[in-house]
Amino acid sequence: MQQRRRRLRQTRSDVRKKKVETDKKRRKEEAEHERNVCKQVGEWENDIFPQWDGVKDSKRVRKLWLEGVPEKVRADLWRLAIGNSLQITPDLYNIFRQRGVAVREAMRKGIARTAEEEAEQTALESIDIDLPRTFPSFQFFQEGPLMESLASILEAYVQYRPDVGYAQGMSYVVAMMLLHMNADDVFISLANLLHQSHLLSFFRVVPQEIGVYLRVYDLAFSDALPALYSHFTSIGLHPQFYVYDWFITVFSKSLPINIACCIWDLFLMHPCWLYKSALGLLLHFEKDLVGGSFDACFHLLTHLPKDIDQARLLNLIKSVRLSRKKYESIHKKACAMDNSCFIPMA
Repeated sequence: MQQRRRRLRQTRSDVRKKKVETDKKRRKEEAEHERNVCKQVGEWENDIFPQWDGVKDSKRVRKLWLEGVPEKVRADLWRLAIGNSLQITPDLYNIFRQRGVAVREAMRKGIARTAEEEAEQTALESIDIDLPRTFPSFQFFQEGPLMESLASILEAYVQYRPDVGYAQGMSYVVAMMLLHMNADDVFISLANLLHQSHLLSFFRVVPQEIGVYLRVYDLAFSDALPALYSHFTSIGLHPQFYVYDWFITVFSKSLPINIACCIWDLFLMHPCWLYKSALGLLLHFEKDLVGGSFDACFHLLTHLPKDIDQARLLNLIKSVRLSRKKYESIHKKACAMDNSCFIPMA
């Protein structure tokens, strides 16, 4: 009996020691991580941002970018990475914002004199419907200043680009940027990002242009994961059935917000990362997808789990072999092909 008690005491003692050692190691790793983050923040703020145009494509900046963007510098990095080639100013945003206010007031009074005004009011009605569905788990997007800013930016963009108006998915793109940037910078970045990326084609619903982007994904998929690609082809699971929602919000609707932010970091470095991220997701769930039925695979890819291992997913994304040069080659090839088969789901 005494021996059993001694062994029990020894076991408890060993457990306590192991816990102390584990906690000590964890605190040491956290302290080291914090020192590295501080060092990286200083490098971004003092060495990179002040001379952005001259260093943004350097190997050092790309390496630092790939290592992970500190939360503290994300707003400045996104703003600089997107740029402002359209030369939009905060004053211009305020003008369009006030026009949006006037349209909403006219809508409240039931005034719509022209077809253009009716279209603007229809866009505002769609915004009102989508706002509560944008990041519904985040209370600050359901009421208060952030919700008001989200609405104002979307309404201002309708005034700025009435030919584009408002489209579903746009609220997620704006909300994602609002998590990090002020309203003026978000509007400027939104206008420039849509102008220079795939998003404008998706929001304007231009089938021929959307077809090119889906073809690029299809070609990259067949090259990177031939076995899974063959399986998807055999069960009729085509890109437009699941990729469309990923691309139209740059994963911000489909993935946990912390992972989506990291993918945005990469996407803003180069558009090839949009496709690498999609293929990385397939790699992450490859074991569940290979041999799965259409319904099982479709459900998984359109209802991604919330407990995805962030580190593993990001490593898989970075492991996808799709260089900038290869992406440009595939994109050029896609532009010359008939992409009518890639018709987005209604």
